[in-house]
Amino acid sequence: MILVLGGTIDGRELTEALLEKGKEICYSSLTNIATEIIQEKPGLTKISGQLDGSTLRETLTIYNIDLCIDATHPYAREISENAIWACDAMNVKYIRLERPSHIDEGEDVLAYDTYEEVRDYLNGAMGNNDSNILLTTGSRQLEIFEDLPKERTYVRVLPTPGVLQKCQNLGYKTSNIIAMQGPFSVELNAAIMAEYNIGFVVTKDSGDVGGVGEKVEAARKVGAKVLFIRRPVVAYPKVVSSTDEAVALATEDIKISV
Repeated sequence: MILVLGGTIDGRELTEALLEKGKEICYSSLTNIATEIIQEKPGLTKISGQLDGSTLRETLTIYNIDLCIDATHPYAREISENAIWACDAMNVKYIRLERPSHIDEGEDVLAYDTYEEVRDYLNGAMGNNDSNILLTTGSRQLEIFEDLPKERTYVRVLPTPGVLQKCQNLGYKTSNIIAMQGPFSVELNAAIMAEYNIGFVVTKDSGDVGGVGEKVEAARKVGAKVLFIRRPVVAYPKVVSSTDEAVALATEDIKISV
């Protein structure tokens, strides 16, 4: 059986492609919402919840996994490192499906290694203009930006009760919470940025699947700067950049280094 670590569009597409090839798949994601998106099919087992190193080892054993394909978000460093460790310990083959990066740095696109660096830049820049901030990095790191002026900060997050409650607990008014499910077109991004007088867009380098290109193009249309956090560095033993490559390795009799 193949373990697909998902919770992403990449993971869902990969799982569906492998099922079509007749492979038995154990699909794992952090939340029930992400697993429920994939329809029940013969040969598919779905599990959800946080997987640390020990629970990953148990999963590899329980489901008799002989190949793990890590299609988690590019910023889910902890789960990737846990998976690499568990696969190495259990002698299970590991492949990382990594979205290509297409962000080009420039005067209007600035790169940072940490969220804290972005926050510090914004704290310094806000006094020099009257434009606002759009945070599109999700809800998990919102605490880092807590000291930015709330009345000038807009957060775009998933429209789930837990996420909305967290935003409100951190002091964001409902008028500053943009609760929407992507993907977002260039036109919709630009309309949101123009409507809220956005001068700074904070994002991750999530690749084309994550809609980064549309954000950058929209920001340029309205004259906003894009501040993005670089991807964490992980020592992946084997990396492919497309679903087709991952399917080929999983379905052909190819030796994969472990």
